[in-house]
Amino acid sequence: MKKIFILIFLTNLTTFGFSQMEEISESKETMKEGTFNAIVVELSNADEKVALKVWKSFIKGFGAKAKKIKRSKEYLASDVIIGGLNNSENVEVYSRVEDKGDDSELIVWIQMGEFYVSSGSFPSDYTVAAKMLEDYVIEVAKELVNIEVNNAEKKMKKLVKEMDKLKKKNNSYFKDIEKAKDAIVRAEKNIENNIRDQKEQESLIESQQNALQILKEKLSEL
Repeated sequence: MKKIFILIFLTNLTTFGFSQMEEISESKETMKEGTFNAIVVELSNADEKVALKVWKSFIKGFGAKAKKIKRSKEYLASDVIIGGLNNSENVEVYSRVEDKGDDSELIVWIQMGEFYVSSGSFPSDYTVAAKMLEDYVIEVAKELVNIEVNNAEKKMKKLVKEMDKLKKKNNSYFKDIEKAKDAIVRAEKNIENNIRDQKEQESLIESQQNALQILKEKLSEL
């Protein structure tokens, strides 16, 4: 069962990952510092919250922390070292996540001194940056699967809890049956005693009637 789950996980991850890699593109995008060339990653089935959470965690792997820029939706990670990009010298990475309903979009600007990475002016650097974002996409895919696993586990716990309740009810019903059986036995015994008591009472009544008749006859003879 575990092997089957792992196979499904890897299949979903691969399918999600490669479909997302095809959605990495570049365009001129406006941010707080101005309009510059950016790399855009479209993320299907990943909302803004997931995309941003994974991005913050992902960028830490490059020795930096994404900090929110005041009065904007953008984040800045300073002194980022991306192997092979800008001769492995520090770069500034600006980012913003856009909400697209059930989907989202990550926009990344990579600043090298006075310039921003683009495929036209810096093809080798752009290739490295695109590969980095492909790795980010895979991390998003993993996070989505983790969310599905967590949701499935929560659902399983809920089902198990409901099953426990049903078992407790079942045990309670059996106890009720045993109590009812005991009550029936006691009632049957009470019925037997009552019938015997009635017969004894009838006998007493009959004796009393006979005694009363004798007294009446004696009274009539006087």
